[in-house]
Amino acid sequence: MAHSHDHQQVSGKKLFWTIIFNLIITIAEFIGGILSGYLALISDAIHNLSDVAALILAWLGAKGSELPATKKSTYGYLRIEVMTAFISAVSLVVISIFIMAEAYDRFYNPQELKYPVMFLTVSVIGLIGNIVSILLLHSEKGKSLNMKTAFLHMAYDALSSVAVIIGGIVIIMTDLYIIDVFLSFVIALMILWSSYSVIKEATLVFLEAVPAGIDFDKVHTEMMVFEKIIDVHDLHIWSLSSKEIALSCHICVGESDLPDAPALTRALNSMLKEKFKIGHGTIQVETHECDNSELLCTHTHNDKHHSH
Repeated sequence: MAHSHDHQQVSGKKLFWTIIFNLIITIAEFIGGILSGYLALISDAIHNLSDVAALILAWLGAKGSELPATKKSTYGYLRIEVMTAFISAVSLVVISIFIMAEAYDRFYNPQELKYPVMFLTVSVIGLIGNIVSILLLHSEKGKSLNMKTAFLHMAYDALSSVAVIIGGIVIIMTDLYIIDVFLSFVIALMILWSSYSVIKEATLVFLEAVPAGIDFDKVHTEMMVFEKIIDVHDLHIWSLSSKEIALSCHICVGESDLPDAPALTRALNSMLKEKFKIGHGTIQVETHECDNSELLCTHTHNDKHHSH
């Protein structure tokens, strides 16, 4: 228990420092972008601000998912992290549309860049902050959808910071202000793409769809490998959160195998956890066909039954 608690503290510290770094970057880039009139830098600042929001939501989500199960919420609050990631991603979509609208306006009303040394200095500080944030969050990215979202934000920010610096240098040397519009559009599209993947994953969790990394047919096949199982039906696989997967099903066994049911369900749950990372298995054992003998309410899988 002590190890687990300490592990969470480390994550909390990393999130805290990443939030601080990004707040400093955001304020610096906003000031630099407004003073220089460089929309791409303001876009990058907005992206950074959304990162701060995403990181705070990630922290809230992590804390919420630690809350224990109750009689009202029997699985606990595991989906808080999915909800917060979803809110963060939707807000990013709104921001990216705002950036595109502003870039469209700049296309017809280009603005020259002022204070080149200042804006380049701010951009480089932003890039360094992004790199530090990426290093801090790299070990956390696989732990939840929120941490993955936060890490992705940092990675895209680092890329956009590089683009902003290169674009700024080219504009100063050539006076091609269209580059500012182009970069702003590209940053907005990057934000949209990263948001789409998170919204899609979170929506699938809310719809209780089979998780992306799980092959439904493979799970069914692996269950049917067990000698005593005649049939598997009413099979459901869904996500409780971005990391927790649940399964429920009915299995049919012969009358003489009924005493082995507890050992069989333990073996099934062990296999499901080992091969598919399904940690919440609810398996109902039957000795005859129940009212619903279909795998998905549309077709029946009785191949093994026929082979016996």
